[in-house]
Amino acid sequence: MTLKKIGSKSYVVNLLSDYILSEISTEENSIIKVIDCGNFFVIKGKTTSKEVLFLPNIISKFNERFEIPSKLTHTIDLIEYDSDLPDVKSISHTYHSNTSNCSYNQTEIEKNEISEETDELVYVSSFPHGYSLTQGRLLYYYGKKIFYNIPSNYLVTSLEFHLTNERNDENEFGFSVYDGFYKTKDEVLRSAVLDIFDFNMEPIAKEIKKVDWSIELTDPLYEYDFLKEKVEGFIII
Repeated sequence: MTLKKIGSKSYVVNLLSDYILSEISTEENSIIKVIDCGNFFVIKGKTTSKEVLFLPNIISKFNERFEIPSKLTHTIDLIEYDSDLPDVKSISHTYHSNTSNCSYNQTEIEKNEISEETDELVYVSSFPHGYSLTQGRLLYYYGKKIFYNIPSNYLVTSLEFHLTNERNDENEFGFSVYDGFYKTKDEVLRSAVLDIFDFNMEPIAKEIKKVDWSIELTDPLYEYDFLKEKVEGFIII
């Protein structure tokens, strides 16, 4: 996942997508995409909610709350309400070691500190920002929980997790793990994870609903303590 430089256009579209999402009940399935087209912003999205948002008020509150290079003025609202938006059952995501937040590798962090944003025609918000928990975001957080629990004596750098909350024919939850560089499958780690983790994501869902998701952008290297809590008995031989 790309680290968004605070104040950049990528940062703003992702921050706004999560802010609009926060105005919709967490019990609804929602995806909000924000596209910066230069002279105006397009707000594209789908939600199962029937409650129509008054976007001008939300944009006004956003402008007041966050320090951004220029205030948002011209927006186009293309959010679809009362939509059919099924739960996302599986995701693939890469996590990294030796950083305070496993979403970003150390090279990306160092590059972000000195690099300038490239000049793109449009800037579009990206996962997980703007995605409700049911749209893969909860699986993303659960992957972080697993990654932080990998024993320190099991040396890894980057790992690609394939997670699903559905059971397979062997009554196991779908989980596989690959080396982030060579893409080789790690059956030892996979077996250890499936032995310990029950894939009950409700405790994380309960905790994540209490926090302000904007911190994931305003302080991107911060990590939620509850994701780093250790699970007893997780050892790899």
